[in-house]
Amino acid sequence: MCMVIFAPLFAVLAFATCGGYSGQIMVKVECLNKTQSNISISFNYPFRLQQVHFSAPLCEGTRKETLFLEGDNASSAQFFVTVSVLAFLYSLLATVVYFFYQNKYREKNRGPVVDFLVTLVFSSLWLVSSIAWAKTLSGVKTATDVHQILLSMSACRAHENLCEVLQEPIWTNLNMSVAFGFLNFFLWAGNIWFAYKETGLHKSTKRHPSRTPSEKRDSFRQYSQTSFDQSVAGFGQRLYNQGSFDLSSGGFSLPQTNLGQPMLYRQVGSPTSRGPLIFVNEM
Repeated sequence: MCMVIFAPLFAVLAFATCGGYSGQIMVKVECLNKTQSNISISFNYPFRLQQVHFSAPLCEGTRKETLFLEGDNASSAQFFVTVSVLAFLYSLLATVVYFFYQNKYREKNRGPVVDFLVTLVFSSLWLVSSIAWAKTLSGVKTATDVHQILLSMSACRAHENLCEVLQEPIWTNLNMSVAFGFLNFFLWAGNIWFAYKETGLHKSTKRHPSRTPSEKRDSFRQYSQTSFDQSVAGFGQRLYNQGSFDLSSGGFSLPQTNLGQPMLYRQVGSPTSRGPLIFVNEM
């Protein structure tokens, strides 16, 4: 929902503050002979400053000189605006598809995968274009610095003439364009995780890997050996419990069963002798 609302809005603000910028510089030159001249210098997007020229008086009669600003910053500025426009158009298209063509969007998982890949691409483009534009803006400010322009004018380098700055360019919109560029980057980069979850790829990575035949054989051997040890231990315990010994009386008795009535036999001998008792079950 944040992408639906803020992505188109921030993209519009980014290219509007950069692409719609226009700056102006006004300088007043007063020569020693009391002649005054007001010089106006205008520049705008895409900031091909080497094409911006103006005429300045030489304070030698009516002679004037033509000066140019320095720097060609069109590539970075146009790259930034292009990324902003494309991001705006894609955000609108994705919003329409997401709300009105949800079935087509989910069909065979193509929509979420495409959205995830495009989100990765735009995140990278926003980062690169914002860094490039921020560096270019610094160059634009240096090239249009009013003190540098006054030093480039021959009349202002003479101490007997008076030069005064009447108007300087306002950089608020361009500074905001850089801020909106990085804000768009954080917005698109933060949406990478949500776009990845929509693809369902994270579910397939959680599956347990299948065991190889050798691992299965090792597991079966371990299970067989454990079962055999437990069986031997249980069998020995049963053998130990089968009979009971009475060492004090010197007798031996077999366990009784419920298969029949036991018969009692006594050892033949004297009546007073006590021999072992043997119980025999009749089947």
